[in-house]
Amino acid sequence: MLRMLRDLTRIAGAKVRDKSEEAFSVELLDLKIREAEQNLGGAKRTMAALLMRLRAEERSAGRIAGEIADLEERACEAIARGRDDLALQGAEAIAELEDEQALRSNTVASLKTRIEQIRLSIEKANRRLVSLRQGAVAAKAAVAERQAQGRIQRSLKGTTSLREAEDLVARITSQSDPFEEAGVLDEIDAQLDKSSVRDRLAEAGCGTPLKTRPSDVLERIAAKAADKSQTGPQAKPAA
Repeated sequence: MLRMLRDLTRIAGAKVRDKSEEAFSVELLDLKIREAEQNLGGAKRTMAALLMRLRAEERSAGRIAGEIADLEERACEAIARGRDDLALQGAEAIAELEDEQALRSNTVASLKTRIEQIRLSIEKANRRLVSLRQGAVAAKAAVAERQAQGRIQRSLKGTTSLREAEDLVARITSQSDPFEEAGVLDEIDAQLDKSSVRDRLAEAGCGTPLKTRPSDVLERIAAKAADKSQTGPQAKPAA
């Protein structure tokens, strides 16, 4: 008996743990989805910052290219006028701008590579997040279905009220009709009462009637009517 109680207690505890873990799993799943959404949002913000920096570097590279072109044109004109000193200064400035241009070109290339890597990661993470949301919807539906099924099973198991109601209906319908029972009792009493034998004999015409019968009254009335018809109406005296 004690072993059975221990087993039942262990089973009940396992069921409670399963329900708690199931409810906690749903909440944990929602938490993980929110964390994934936050991480994805952070990656998008990082990519946006890199795109803004890339555009700034590209604008700077375009400005440097314009400055180099302008200085080359002016240096050529200085050489044509015999101003080699000015042409040399222009060449030095162009050399510095070309070094800066190469540095910015490398920066632009590096930024493009990083942006492409983040873009691919964001797309992959977004696909996984969409799949995770769909899985969460399916998981919540499954949990809700199991909970509803459990409530239905518990309600079907609690059939004590139904059995009591059925027993009550059977008990009520099996009871005898009081009017019918009273009639049967009257019949029994009549059979036990000796006076009923005298009544039946009198009704059969044996001996003096105990009660006035309608047939006797009708016979008496008919006889009186016959007498009156034979006597006829009496003559009225003359005035």
